[in-house]
Amino acid sequence: MILKLTGAALIVVSCGMTGILYSNKYINRLDSLKSLSVCIEMLRSEIVYGHIPLAQASKTIARRSSGPVADIFSDFSDLLASKQGYTASLAFEKAIDKNAARLCVNNEEMDVFKTLGKMIGISDTANQEKSLNLLSKQLDVLIDRSMTEKDKNVKMYRNLGLLGGLGLAILLL
Repeated sequence: MILKLTGAALIVVSCGMTGILYSNKYINRLDSLKSLSVCIEMLRSEIVYGHIPLAQASKTIARRSSGPVADIFSDFSDLLASKQGYTASLAFEKAIDKNAARLCVNNEEMDVFKTLGKMIGISDTANQEKSLNLLSKQLDVLIDRSMTEKDKNVKMYRNLGLLGGLGLAILLL
């Protein structure tokens, strides 16, 4: 009997943890989008007000932020500073490809990351500011959508994992 109860407890705990792990994808996704939004604002201020070169600005942004988005800006800065002939767009794309697995974003949101890379370093300061403002507005819409999905799905997956584990344990007992 003790063995059955121990097995049932392990099933409940493991199913509950599975629900928690799956729900964390929504939390990490929202964190990645918010971090990108902050980085875009920092990049905009570095370009518009500081007139700082792109490699230096992206290195500063990487130091001020954290997580996979900071790693993207750090790798981007390293590629630009290496002077291997990378355009800003290609360097940003390579940095995204290197860190894509850690971002926890869907295809639409990944397109926003890639759009940022295509816009960086191809025009003057005024057009860069306009482009970054537009991208920031698109990102705000995605953040709102992601927040709604997070509120709905995090609670559901956590409860589903726990209740599924309880149901399975009851069936096995």
